[in-house]
Amino acid sequence: MNIKDSVKEYLGLKSDAFKLGLVENLSLVINQFLSTMILLLVLLVSLVFLATGANKWLGMVLDNDIAAPLMTGGFFLVLFLILFLLRKKLFLNKFVRLFARMFFEEKDPNTGRNDL
Repeated sequence: MNIKDSVKEYLGLKSDAFKLGLVENLSLVINQFLSTMILLLVLLVSLVFLATGANKWLGMVLDNDIAAPLMTGGFFLVLFLILFLLRKKLFLNKFVRLFARMFFEEKDPNTGRNDL
């Protein structure tokens, strides 16, 4: 085997390793995205039921069917504003760390762990 064949084989193996790493990272990203979407959907359904219950309860307590949904909506608006203001700390930094860990940490090819 000459050096030209060795270089071709080496480049082929590196290409295959890159493709496998890309598939692994892409599957992790898709898995993270889908699990987050499912959790958000369940949370949204739960919040709808909680808001409906809060509206009914506040309407009975305050004896005012107009103020109850306004108070519930105001609560969710304040919650949204808090989450919006903390969005970088809560969401962006976590995703940046996730992607950095996936794409830039080297793994031991024999064990698959980050031992290098």
